Amino acid sequence: MVRRRRLTEAITGMTFGAVAIGAILVGAKSFAPQANHPYIPAVNAIGVPASNYPAGADTTAAKKISAIPVISWHQMDNGCAATAVQCASPEYAETNVSQRQFYNEISWLYGQGYRTVTAAQYVAWSTGQDVKLPAKPVLLTTDDGIANFYAGATPVLRHFGYSMVSMVVSGFAGGAQGKVRQYAGWDATWTQLRSLPSDVWEFAFHAGADGHTTTEASCAYYYPCQRSGESDAAYEARVKTDINAGIATEQRELGDRVNTQMWAVPFNDLAQGGSEPRSGPDPARWLQNYAEQKFAVVFVDGLTTRDNQHYRYEVHGTDSLTFFAEQVERANVYSGYPNPATGTVRAGGQS
Repeated sequence: MVRRRRLTEAITGMTFGAVAIGAILVGAKSFAPQANHPYIPAVNAIGVPASNYPAGADTTAAKKISAIPVISWHQMDNGCAATAVQCASPEYAETNVSQRQFYNEISWLYGQGYRTVTAAQYVAWSTGQDVKLPAKPVLLTTDDGIANFYAGATPVLRHFGYSMVSMVVSGFAGGAQGKVRQYAGWDATWTQLRSLPSDVWEFAFHAGADGHTTTEASCAYYYPCQRSGESDAAYEARVKTDINAGIATEQRELGDRVNTQMWAVPFNDLAQGGSEPRSGPDPARWLQNYAEQKFAVVFVDGLTTRDNQHYRYEVHGTDSLTFFAEQVERANVYSGYPNPATGTVRAGGQS
């Protein structure tokens, strides 16, 4: 992620300048500015219709739903034209789609009868609560808080009457708010996140101030890596501090739009399998237990081993619409309990 950010840093200014100009040219509706910080203009580079489809009706008891597909995205229109059918730019293909690609994916979901659920609805379903859901529910998510995704995704989501959960990294939003180089102009600020339309966007936890950064060369991840010479107690305190402080910051900045019962684990890593990056003896025996106590739902991009761990399909720019459809329809990997099939799906995401 750090390497990708450095590669994109040099073109960030030009990219967002072009986005702003493009939004003006197509007459896109902008979100209200706040607190003298720039808002995120809604980009409609592919002519998304202004009309809105009706939102899904909650008509089905949760106990009758055996699986809910969960999908994640990251960036939009970085290194490719908004009209590209697939955003296969080699540098950014793992975390990037075009607006056309995203529109086609959302259009396919709607045409197949899928309707979005909120974070609260998903948590209620996964914990066995008696709630009503759409007949074919789907949970849409985006990771990291990258501004270009909000700009292009919002008009598409609103057109289809869909909502999405943004998994926020408090360190990224705070860095952007403070105009810190690398974050400013790339990640959305707290002010910009607050200005996103509440009928489309809600939020959940991804990482705190340090949790999406590397630790040391031997294990370049924050949560599942116990540093050289770090005691078990010190490791546990470090992880707890980042998570608790990150959630508290998001609640302070975004209020009740934050669902605190769900965690999208960065880099698909919970130390839950031997193939996952980790170091030290404590993460493998402690981290999953802590996550199970702290969150009702924990999202990973591969192997699941606990009842509260759920698989998410991470969309890449190289994914064809056929491949996208095949992944969404794999109901067995989206069930509300561990399934061996998740060990063979795409793993090691760039969340």
